[in-house]
Amino acid sequence: MPALKNTTPATDPSDIDDVLEDTLPVAGPVTGPATGKAETALDCSKLERFVGFNLSRAETLVRRLVLEHLAPCQLTLAEFSLLSLVSVNKGVNQRQAGEVLEIAPPNMAHLVDRLANRGLLKRVRGRQDRRVQMLSLSEAGLEMLARAEGLVEEQEARVSAVLTADEQTQLLALLNKIRTL
Repeated sequence: MPALKNTTPATDPSDIDDVLEDTLPVAGPVTGPATGKAETALDCSKLERFVGFNLSRAETLVRRLVLEHLAPCQLTLAEFSLLSLVSVNKGVNQRQAGEVLEIAPPNMAHLVDRLANRGLLKRVRGRQDRRVQMLSLSEAGLEMLARAEGLVEEQEARVSAVLTADEQTQLLALLNKIRTL
């Protein structure tokens, strides 16, 4: 895959290089993974004017960093998200959690099964409606979540290091605004 030329100016290149080292494609010839041959960089300036393109690239980078940090826990981002959600929403049911995380019911069932089989999540049938499964964390789930949160916080600090506190606040506000579309 050809490298993408990042034409967005950086405020302090040394900080960004330290934080995002080897995480963004660079301009110039690169070695392709499949062929080992040098490939040509592409000019992305036309795409970089689109919010969606930039959000997608940022999301890809941050998702990869989160997954790298979660690797020692052997958790996917969806599994981490579900454990986090269940930890602060006592009595949440599987359907509610799936809606919030935007996970389709069949996929949510597999996700809950995986976490339950690992002993991280407990399921209890609803008293009024036996079809409803209430979710809670097991002791092992609480321990795993604490470990995973520490790792994710390390990753967050790494990404946040390229932004001032005001920029972080502004970015979160803007992302939340976009989510209301």
